[in-house]
Amino acid sequence: MNAHSRHPLIVTTTLGCLTALLASPVSLFAQTESAVVAPVAAPVVATPSDSRADSATDADEVLGRVGEFEVRLSDVRRSLDTLTEPEREAMRREPAALNQYVRALLVQQLVLREASSAGWDKSAKVEERMRLLRDGVVANTYLESVSEPPAAFPSEAELNAVYQANREALQVPKSWRLAQIFVADPQTGEEKSPSPETKAKLDRIQASLASPEADFAALAKAESDEPASAARGGEIGWLTEPQIHPDVRDALPGLSVGKLSEPVRLQDGWHIILVLDVREAHIPTFDQIRDRLADRMRAEKGRADSQAFLGRLLQQNPIAINEMMLSKLIPAEAK
Repeated sequence: MNAHSRHPLIVTTTLGCLTALLASPVSLFAQTESAVVAPVAAPVVATPSDSRADSATDADEVLGRVGEFEVRLSDVRRSLDTLTEPEREAMRREPAALNQYVRALLVQQLVLREASSAGWDKSAKVEERMRLLRDGVVANTYLESVSEPPAAFPSEAELNAVYQANREALQVPKSWRLAQIFVADPQTGEEKSPSPETKAKLDRIQASLASPEADFAALAKAESDEPASAARGGEIGWLTEPQIHPDVRDALPGLSVGKLSEPVRLQDGWHIILVLDVREAHIPTFDQIRDRLADRMRAEKGRADSQAFLGRLLQQNPIAINEMMLSKLIPAEAK
């Protein structure tokens, strides 16, 4: 039995703390300074909008690993299903956030192992916190159930009206389907030149790619230091302009489909980029965006119905707070 089967994912509010505490090296994504720790050249993972398209075999594929712990596509999908629609939508807009989320799941497993070894899961503090969390889950899931829109919402007419009114706002930016061969060489200080070993490897790869019989996918599988994309023949997938690291983005205008970049230096190492395909900025057709638009409309109606339900509940049960007693909760030094 592997670590994956012994330690099913337990997704809690701990994830929020972990993602805030950890920091990440640069990848092909344009990430913020607060991104969490990842292996060198962090893999690109599927966004929630395409996560259902994979086969049953893909669902069991290992997406990430730390120590003896593994996270599979099916684990992350179950975890994503517990998020609100706005949270999932945020990950669709910024895939780096999904990358961060997966890494936080892995780090959480390490923390859980340490906590279990220390017997922390049996402490009174944990029992009380679990009770409070359960109360919150019961209340929130009930609120979701009473505010869930009817199955028939939105109608085709409602969907089409929203699509027509928001066509310009729905424009998809220009995007590239990229593949890479990554050579790990973490940058230290201001030094940007490759180490002798790295230079030798880069020269060998570039010489192989210059051959008329060159097979980029085979070479990526054999030479790339980033396992996830290497297993796919170097393929990263589709990225929009804002999702691509600026230094990589600067190299793209001079590359047509099928062309290779010179090695691009990022903080984690060197990336040789192959442009597999390009899509110009476009407004998706109604059929292309219908399902996502329906999800968004259902989420917005759910939020509105939830607020209406709470409003009625509070009207029937007005809240009264003793402000004098409330002041006793504030430490004397803070007054």
